[in-house]
Amino acid sequence: MQPATRKRIWLAAQLLFGAAIVAFAVRELVQQWAGAERELRQLSPRWTAIGLSSVIVLSSYALLIAAWRGMLGAWNASLTFGDAAHIWFVSNLGRWIPGKIWQIAAMGAMARQRGVPAAAAAGSSIVVNLASIVSGFALVLLTGSSVLDASARGGRALAMLLVAGVTTLLLVLPALLPLIARLAARVTGRPIALPRIPARALWLAVTSTAIAWLLYGTAFALFTRGIVVGSTGSLPGVVPAFVAVYTGSYLAGYLALFAPGGIGVRESVLIVMMPALGLATPAQALVIGLASRLWLTVLEVVPGLLFLAWGPLRRLPRTTDDAAT
Repeated sequence: MQPATRKRIWLAAQLLFGAAIVAFAVRELVQQWAGAERELRQLSPRWTAIGLSSVIVLSSYALLIAAWRGMLGAWNASLTFGDAAHIWFVSNLGRWIPGKIWQIAAMGAMARQRGVPAAAAAGSSIVVNLASIVSGFALVLLTGSSVLDASARGGRALAMLLVAGVTTLLLVLPALLPLIARLAARVTGRPIALPRIPARALWLAVTSTAIAWLLYGTAFALFTRGIVVGSTGSLPGVVPAFVAVYTGSYLAGYLALFAPGGIGVRESVLIVMMPALGLATPAQALVIGLASRLWLTVLEVVPGLLFLAWGPLRRLPRTTDDAAT
């Protein structure tokens, strides 16, 4: 199949998927609006829970920045944590432009100002993102299986099968990542060149991103309790389900290249998954989806705007060797 044909098919598939998501979101909004309106009238935010959840999300961001800095070593490059945070948050604003490529492009351009080749900045970020996708899907399977009714016929066997499959996937990840990169390059039509990455660096990226997903899920559980009145179940008991819901919905939004910041897609998946796992009524899920979009947007955009207000990255002074080249 010709690359141009493949791109057209990929674009058509995304548009079809996007149209289906929009249609579903509109239908749910219409059907659940009366109940959601009642929930909104009863809204009484618990700011302590929301504040704690925000701190956990920001801690997750710090962990992901550290993982990116560690992966830069595979390209023999390095950044201070302050510079890495500046680049990470400001370039993250590019997520709100359809296509998901502007974030990587901005990251490469800003990294060059600090002496890091654009290919190293973009490549290391892509590897961390691929590791995040793999660890995210693994956690969705693991945490999703943990909330299956173990008494149901085949439930326990299915859970054990999922655990075995995820374990196998993670064990072969160092060998699998180049193949994933090649498949991503073929689907998107954009070359993804990877150097030889030590297995230790890959495991560090997978571990860091997996911990970040767990923190995100915990933060989402706290946020939900800060928004919705009458949450049931102990927090430790419901965290696995919240991890599955948050991670699954976020990955769906991330992989929908047509949706800036995954908007619409993530909320639609939340509306489906939360009632299915008994975490909220459909009306509550609609309110939580809208409120969490606002919450996460603030936590993603405000740090980037603050770094922009602080000032652009200063270029490193040119060395004698640089001048000679």
